[in-house]
Amino acid sequence: MPKFEFLLSEFVNVALFLACLWHAARQGKSRVLELLASLVYGVALEWMTIKLVEAYEYGRFLIMIDTAPLAIGLGWAVIIYSAMEFANYVRMPDYAKPFLVGLLALNIDAGMDAVAIRLGFWNWVIPLDHQWFGVPWGNFFAWFVVAASFSGMLYLFREKGWGKTTRSWKAWGYPWLAMLLSLIILAGANYLFVNFLGKSDLGGAVSMLVLVIPGMLVVYSAKPKVLPQARLDFVVLTVPLAFHVLFTIFGFTKGIYPQLPILAVAGILMLVIGLGVHLWPWYTGRGEPG
Repeated sequence: MPKFEFLLSEFVNVALFLACLWHAARQGKSRVLELLASLVYGVALEWMTIKLVEAYEYGRFLIMIDTAPLAIGLGWAVIIYSAMEFANYVRMPDYAKPFLVGLLALNIDAGMDAVAIRLGFWNWVIPLDHQWFGVPWGNFFAWFVVAASFSGMLYLFREKGWGKTTRSWKAWGYPWLAMLLSLIILAGANYLFVNFLGKSDLGGAVSMLVLVIPGMLVVYSAKPKVLPQARLDFVVLTVPLAFHVLFTIFGFTKGIYPQLPILAVAGILMLVIGLGVHLWPWYTGRGEPG
C-alpha cells in the first residue's frame, strides 16, 4: 500500500481533474477533448522520458501505468488546463500565451519538486544538494517545453478553426495531433539537453534560463491586460493553490522545511507569486461593475 502522502496526492489530483472536467464540459466538446488529450499526454510523456532519459524513477503509487503513475498524468492535465484558462483572462497575442502557460507551470514545479523528491514521490539521479535542491535544471527545461509546446499547438489549431469546423476529423483529432507534435518537440528537446546542453551543471542552468528569461520577456513585451469580463474562477485558482498548499504542508509537517529553511523560503515564495498572479484579474476588476 502506498504511503499516506502518495494516496492524498492521488486523491487531490483526481479531485482537481474532475473539477476541470466539469469546468471544460461547460465550455463544450472541444475543451473536454483538449483536457482528455492532456491527460494521455501527461502519462505518455512521463513514460517516454523514463524509458529514454532514465534520469528519474517514481515511487509506488496506487494506480500505475507501467512505470508512470496515473496521478502524474492527471497533474499535468490540470496544470496545463488551468494555466490556459487563466490566459483567457488576459488580452495578449496568441503567440505569447504559450510562454505564459509555461511560466505558470514552472511556478508550481519550482515549489513542489524539491519537497516531492524528499518524500520519495520520485527520485532524481543527482544528490539532494545539487542544482535546485536536488532537482536537475533539465527538469525545469522540460516542464517549460511541455507546457509551452502543447498549449502552443492547441492555440495554433484553434486559430485555424479546427475546434469549430464541421469536418469531424479535424474537430475530434486536433487535440491528439497537438499531443503528438508536442511529444516530438519534447523528444527533440530531451535529446539536445542530454547530449549537448546539459553536460554540466552550468550548461543545464544556462539552457533553462535561455528558455525562461526570453519567455518572460515575450510575456512582458506582449503588454498583457486583464479583460473587462475577467472574474475570479474557483477552479482555475484552486489548481495551482492546491499544489502549492499541499506541498507546503508536507514541507512543514514532514520536517523538510525546518531542516532546510532556504527551501521553505523558496517554496513559500512560489506560493505567494502563484497566488498573486492568479488573484491579479480579480484585484484589477474588483472595482468595476459586475
